[in-house]
Amino acid sequence: MVDVFISYSRSTRTRVEPIKHKLDALGLDCFFDMHQIDGGANFPDVIDRALRDSKSVLCCWSPAYFKGQWSMIECRDALARGIIVPVAVDRFEQFAPPADLRQINWFDLVDWTGEDDHEDWGRTLQNLGKLVGRKISAPARTNSQSANSALNEAPAADPAIQARADLLGDLRTTWNAFPDKSDLPAVERFLGHVRDVVADSGFEFEIEHHIEGLVRDAERRAEKAERAAAELRSLQAEETKARQLAQETRRKPGAIWRDAIPGMPADTVPEMVTIPSADRDPSQDGRDDAGLEVKIEYCFALGKYPVTFADLEAAIAVGANLEWPTDHGLGRDRHPAINVNWHDAKAYIAWLNGRLGLTDRDDAYRLPSELEWEYASNAGASVTADYKDKEEAEQGMLKPVGSRAANVFGLHCMDGTLLEWCEDHWSDEAAEPGRAADGTPWLAGDPGARVLRGGSWKTRTPEIDLTSRVSFDAASRRDDIGFRLARTISLK
Repeated sequence: MVDVFISYSRSTRTRVEPIKHKLDALGLDCFFDMHQIDGGANFPDVIDRALRDSKSVLCCWSPAYFKGQWSMIECRDALARGIIVPVAVDRFEQFAPPADLRQINWFDLVDWTGEDDHEDWGRTLQNLGKLVGRKISAPARTNSQSANSALNEAPAADPAIQARADLLGDLRTTWNAFPDKSDLPAVERFLGHVRDVVADSGFEFEIEHHIEGLVRDAERRAEKAERAAAELRSLQAEETKARQLAQETRRKPGAIWRDAIPGMPADTVPEMVTIPSADRDPSQDGRDDAGLEVKIEYCFALGKYPVTFADLEAAIAVGANLEWPTDHGLGRDRHPAINVNWHDAKAYIAWLNGRLGLTDRDDAYRLPSELEWEYASNAGASVTADYKDKEEAEQGMLKPVGSRAANVFGLHCMDGTLLEWCEDHWSDEAAEPGRAADGTPWLAGDPGARVLRGGSWKTRTPEIDLTSRVSFDAASRRDDIGFRLARTISLK
């Protein structure tokens, strides 16, 4: 530890050097910058280390001192730690010191020429002694001593004062080796011990200054955490508002929308079309086949097109564990995905829900129920299959999705393109007793046999009927079987 760190401006060096020599003669260990900085050493690091390891700081004030960057840093650090002893070595105006230093008492050594009986020199030594931990005073003169002697040996210290100084040195050693100075409770306990055994030593002010720094750091961290939390709340509120707005938009019948999946092109996530709720009695449609009674009291959506090869291949490209269906040379990319069995369709839907965080939610993607499919294909009324391209059927062609016009609800390829998987188990009659009219799939039959709707591209035009229904084993794959997505938007 350094007894006295001497802080001064270079322009007053000749005024300060006699002070250092006097303090050296009194047995004090002084830091006087240039005398203790080795060649090649980093000047700021050495100064900072010496300042932190000093018991007291003698601030030699002058007009130039108050203008110096380093001198003011040293002065304010000493002030904050309570180890400052300010002395004037050159005249300065009343308002020369910065505002935070003007009320601090200082000792006038402007006219001091090295005499031991100078009043403010004696007071300077007295204050340094309090901080160092032992009594410091100019040696008493005797008649036999030379009147011109400028250096005198310091008197022997009082045993009690010396014991206090030794104890203070031990405490500083403990502090320098403190295991975790960021542990505020531990530091506070150590400070309490210092106050008990070496009260008013000046060392306690250094620890208090450290604690103040910890508290400020904790406050800054708390403020930063609160700002981050506020920003997160704001972001979450904006996201919630955006989701609500998107949900409101999606609820509108006829709305066309798609979800965004990070890492995937937007056009590889199937577009959905919102279908309005329904209340229809098929007996009033004027058809020979009465079809299914419809009373869907919720808003749902169906895929604008059947799921395409491009949709499946994009999912596989980002890691989806799906079967790679063959197209038998009929076309990939925007062509409807074929050779897809019921389990393949469910696997793609499970991947999609997992990717979007929709698993087990009421509004997750799914296969449509047979009732939803028929209602959407008929666009809410009796519709004949009059928009399949007869030439396409006769030539055995499978065109890309969107090649033909949509129905009234905005859905494409609902007839004459693919047989599409539904969620329902097969029953011989669409109007099976106990079948609900509210859109719920019928799951009372054989789970291995599933319903498919929509005319195949292989079927000749006159034979296509939107009310026709077939059944295949859930494991079946054919070049005219595919699927489209469904999703509940909201419940009333």
